[in-house]
Amino acid sequence: METCNEFIVRKRNTGHWDIGVPGKGRAFRIRGGPGKYIAMDERCRPGVNHEFKTLTTCMAYICEELMYELIVAEGQTPAIIESWNV
Repeated sequence: METCNEFIVRKRNTGHWDIGVPGKGRAFRIRGGPGKYIAMDERCRPGVNHEFKTLTTCMAYICEELMYELIVAEGQTPAIIESWNV
């Protein structure tokens, strides 16, 4: 999974938000309202949907997806697992 250097959050109208990555287009759509926000991942086809109670938790999930970095510090031995276990 690829991290991004920046992303843009745009409010289209009430209950409609778009999260885009410059040069790559829209990465996520958020639709809904209090108690039921749906984050639609558009980085894959077909998209994966996740449901959240608040817009804050919805955005926290999206930020974690877009900002995730797998880092191994110098001198550390990486823990490797079998690919079937992922």
